[in-house]
Amino acid sequence: MSFINADEARLKSELLSAYYSFPRARVLHAATSWALTDYYSKSAIGQPFEARGIMVTGPSRIGKSTEIRRTLSQLNDGTTLMPDGRPAKIASVILSGSLSWKDLGIHTLRHGLKYPATGRLTQHQVWDRVVLQAKLQGVVGIHYDECQHIFPRSPDGHAKILDCFKSLLKHPEWPLMLILSGVDSLAHHIIREEQLAYLLKPVTFDEIAPGNTADQQELHSLCHAYAAKVDVDLAQTPSREFYQRLSVACAYRWGLAVELIIEAIVLAYQQADRRLTPAIFCHAFTARLGLSPRYSPFSVDDYEILFEKSKVFELWTRQTL
Repeated sequence: MSFINADEARLKSELLSAYYSFPRARVLHAATSWALTDYYSKSAIGQPFEARGIMVTGPSRIGKSTEIRRTLSQLNDGTTLMPDGRPAKIASVILSGSLSWKDLGIHTLRHGLKYPATGRLTQHQVWDRVVLQAKLQGVVGIHYDECQHIFPRSPDGHAKILDCFKSLLKHPEWPLMLILSGVDSLAHHIIREEQLAYLLKPVTFDEIAPGNTADQQELHSLCHAYAAKVDVDLAQTPSREFYQRLSVACAYRWGLAVELIIEAIVLAYQQADRRLTPAIFCHAFTARLGLSPRYSPFSVDDYEILFEKSKVFELWTRQTL
């Protein structure tokens, strides 16, 4: 007996593989271009230099990782050549828990640079190999995702970590452009080191502001784009209030908005008329989060009071554990 619904899997794959271009993608692309152009200009001179980098911050499930992965996949496609004739590369490392600086180096070697490393090396040897392998492979930068995890709860070791990041940007043998991404607390750590903060261009991913006309239009375009992908129709032109309700249901996170829209479209596709209605969104929300049918921001009057942002986000988070 198969547990896979082949038709639904095909539909979801088609929707999940789609890419919606948010305005923030252009901001991230411009910041990456700025940092890499700076790197190219300085490396072409052939003298020691300090690289620039980017700090990308925003709440969880806002879409930071998705946008950064797409930008790096475009950068790493081999078409961007550096002064030494080799294609530019930026490695990516995801941090999932607290790490020492040595452990971060080992993690960078293994997962970012695909180079075997053991704990028998000293911290200095680990990072020497990081720089050497980056130079040999033509890796000009490293992206550290969920970077807030590198900072311990006690602030005592923060200064050392910040200084180490700064040293990578200024390494005399092979400077490394850094892309540090994480939740908003990352910015609070970085600004403690003035010189490091100066070298990183900040890029902020904001939550949905339902009262903002531009964000309402973005949600409208988002619904239309994904629905049109699989020939599902919006039942009618959604109201301003509908998008306010959708924002609440997604805890004001763009990433969660995409998830819920996809869930709703899958349900609508299974209907005879394939119409995407508020009732379908209600069903998708309650089924996804394990709530009673018809009890959602789409179906109750005091939805902004009953579905407080932090509580809704907690519900979404529990479903992914």
